[in-house]
Amino acid sequence: MRGIRKGFPGVQALDGVDLELYEGEVLALLGENGAGKSTLIKVIGGAHLPDEGTMEIEGHSDPIDTPQDSLKAGIGIIYQEFNLVPGLTARENIFLGQEPSRLSFIPRSEEKEKALNLFERIGVEIDPGKLCSQLSVAEQQVVEIAKALSQNARIIVMDEPTAALTPREVEGLLRVVRELRSQGIGIIYISHRLDEIDAIADRVTILRDGAHVATR
Repeated sequence: MRGIRKGFPGVQALDGVDLELYEGEVLALLGENGAGKSTLIKVIGGAHLPDEGTMEIEGHSDPIDTPQDSLKAGIGIIYQEFNLVPGLTARENIFLGQEPSRLSFIPRSEEKEKALNLFERIGVEIDPGKLCSQLSVAEQQVVEIAKALSQNARIIVMDEPTAALTPREVEGLLRVVRELRSQGIGIIYISHRLDEIDAIADRVTILRDGAHVATR
């Protein structure tokens, strides 16, 4: 990302922000509340259009005007508020909306096998047939990650992923993040917990008042 600017009435949320993410790394995005982190990831996810600036992924600068454009570009955003349907199973949530057409469907057995393969790839065991309403917050997070991987995400953004997790669940999530990194996926990791950043991040980018302060 180069020179990303985004303003709202009375507020300059992003003021010429630069960001680089490499393949197979965890980049921590740090800053106080109001620093611009959430606005930046909404630009990455196609939920906000920048007023100025460019974004290039693997040499391609196709515009990301919608969340669908972001998905097609290989970006998976895992917001604090999960985008899951509680009354559907883990398997159904992973593949929701991926049917080839309105009149077709993916066989249940094929979906189950693919879901199990995704969970194995992440390094966790979850019953694909379990309702998401019956899963823990940590398990729902894994379902979100599996959903992103099922859509061939090469970049995954995690917004405060451990905010509602127990210490043991945090350890499990960090194992998942390391596994994704080992598979070449680039991860943007937003957290206020500096011990996690110390444990997981390869580099940090710091925002303050909508501006890029430093990357180290």
